[in-house]
Amino acid sequence: MKSKQATSKRSTAGFTLVEAAVALTIGAIMLTSLFGAFASGFATIRSNRENLRATQIMISRLEGIRLCTFAQLTNTVYNPGTFTESFDPKDDATHAGGVVYNGTYTSTVPAPGSLPESYRTNVLLVTVNLNWTSGKLLHSRSMQTFAARDGIAGYVSVGR
Repeated sequence: MKSKQATSKRSTAGFTLVEAAVALTIGAIMLTSLFGAFASGFATIRSNRENLRATQIMISRLEGIRLCTFAQLTNTVYNPGTFTESFDPKDDATHAGGVVYNGTYTSTVPAPGSLPESYRTNVLLVTVNLNWTSGKLLHSRSMQTFAARDGIAGYVSVGR
């Protein structure tokens, strides 16, 4: 009778060392997984924000050409060949606004054979390229559009 009582007291006294070690191991694995999930989520959000800002910059440049005359499209005073913008536009002067985007603007006559010849000489192919570094990765995006000699730019500049 005495040994039965001693056994039951020992079994209800607490956890064994093996049980505690298994519980700590499971807890460590769960916390490590949780940290990895949060880190991955934040990295994905940062990458998506940088891509969205890059798209905004390129669209802004391409929409700006809609207000230029056909001659201004190749004029570097109105459309400089290179430009720099920041992730946060209010900090463009100091480039303290996070990621810095380096861009190029080119306007060229489309290649022969790409459009009918009579139309090809009255059109420019405008390309905006954007490069930025995030962490140790170099990212690059590009957008293109056509601008016609007698397109909407003629109406905006002349006021018809």
